[in-house]
Amino acid sequence: MIHLVEVNQDNWQECIKLPTLAEDTQFVAPNVYSIAESKFYPKAKVCCVYNDEDAMVGFVMYGQDEDDDALFWVDRLMIAEGQRDKGYGRAVLTAVLAEAQQRGFKLIGLSTKPDNARAIHLYESLGFHATGEMTGREAIYTRTLP
Repeated sequence: MIHLVEVNQDNWQECIKLPTLAEDTQFVAPNVYSIAESKFYPKAKVCCVYNDEDAMVGFVMYGQDEDDDALFWVDRLMIAEGQRDKGYGRAVLTAVLAEAQQRGFKLIGLSTKPDNARAIHLYESLGFHATGEMTGREAIYTRTLP
């Protein structure tokens, strides 16, 4: 359904132009910001999300947490306007969960604003649970891996 390709000189410009619904800009940082931020976090992996037709449909940033070597962290996930409700977000998180497990991690985390009901529904449906902790203005969710 999807495949991830690391951001590179051939795809970064398309990636930063992926459209986001106006109401979602409060929930996700612009891709250009995330790509820039990743340069200061060497453990972060930044990838474009492509569908089966090789069309870019989203962006994800994830990797080993900079402060906790035992924690795998999903920093960003965005699916472009017009590509939502096609299962891409679920497919991306499933791929990231598989990579974390393959790399030997037992805990994966992410955060979202408490009023991002759509994202919270997706995360909980994949086994993530609210920890009750906050990072800035975002609620932390974690999931244990087998």
